[in-house]
Amino acid sequence: MSTIVLSHKAVKLMKLCDLEGFECLDDLLQAAATDSVCPAICMTEGCDYTTEMEPDQDQGFCEACGGNTVVSVLVLAGLI
Repeated sequence: MSTIVLSHKAVKLMKLCDLEGFECLDDLLQAAATDSVCPAICMTEGCDYTTEMEPDQDQGFCEACGGNTVVSVLVLAGLI
């Protein structure tokens, strides 16, 4: 039996899909691309703080862990 290991980015993207109520990443990205703010998640290991931020945000402040580690879903997916 083989084990599939997701990258850290993939895990965070799947977490955002789940928290935002989307069944697939494509639906989340389409919704995020058409709004002035979009879902964002902290990239620190063990911190899953989410918020809404600008689509091009790649160093947003995390209110949970205190780092500048919040990244928008569009940046995380490599679209921006």
